[in-house]
Formats: sequence, C-alpha cells, structure tokens
Amino acid sequence: MERAPYPFEVEILERFSRGGKFAASPKGEWVRGYLLTFKEGYSYEMWKEYIQFASFLGINPGTYICFKRYMWILKKLGLIKLVRRERVVRGFRKSFYAIAPGMENSPVWRRPEQTMYPSVDWTVKPIEIRRALRARYRSKAL
Repeated sequence: MERAPYPFEVEILERFSRGGKFAASPKGEWVRGYLLTFKEGYSYEMWKEYIQFASFLGINPGTYICFKRYMWILKKLGLIKLVRRERVVRGFRKSFYAIAPGMENSPVWRRPEQTMYPSVDWTVKPIEIRRALRARYRSKAL
C-alpha cells in the first residue's frame, strides 16, 4: 500500500529529484530523518520504509543486506548507537538504533561511505574508462 511521504522526506525528495542518477545517495540523510522523527528503529522496519521512499524518488533501494551494511557503517562512524535488543519468536533478535548524542547535525550523514573509505576514488568516470575497466575485469573472470 502506497503511503504519503513523511515530512522529513519532502525536503530530501526536492533536493535529490534534481540530481538524476548521478546524485549522491540520500540513504544517510533519510536514516537521520527517520531516527529524528521516530526516535528509534530497527533495520528491517527502516528498510521497508526506505523502499517506499525510493519508489517516490524513482531509485533502486538496494537489498536488505546492503541496508544492514549501511547501518553498520553508520554505527562504526559513531552516528548511531544500539539502544536495545528484543527477542523474537524465530530468527535474530531485533536491534534498535537511535542517533548518538551530538551527532544530529554532523556533515558525515551526507556521505558516510566516502567518510568510511576515503582512499576509494568516488568520482564518476567517463564512459570510455568504464568500458575499458569492464573489459579488463571481465576477461579476468573468465
């Protein structure tokens, strides 16, 4: 069922809808807005809500594993903290996260992956270079 965008999502939608497919990922800012609005949340619940947001924006939300990895990065950077865990009938326990005190307005929310891995070249390369890299690594895989 389609829902209306949350108030914190409207500003993100306006900013990222102009960037096209080469805009930075809004995932970090979305998680920040979600946790500021709802105070805490667990990964699966947030991922389900992020899927709805990604459909508004027209981007691929990624898999749940990717979202969990993103949450791990946010936790390693000290942006979020584990608040509590709940037992469930089957499977893993639910881990609830909240924003770490003092990190509400950190600039790291905009690009947490680039902050975590600064040695990676994050620039978008021209198509000729990308084709050459694809051909090079495709021949190694065979």
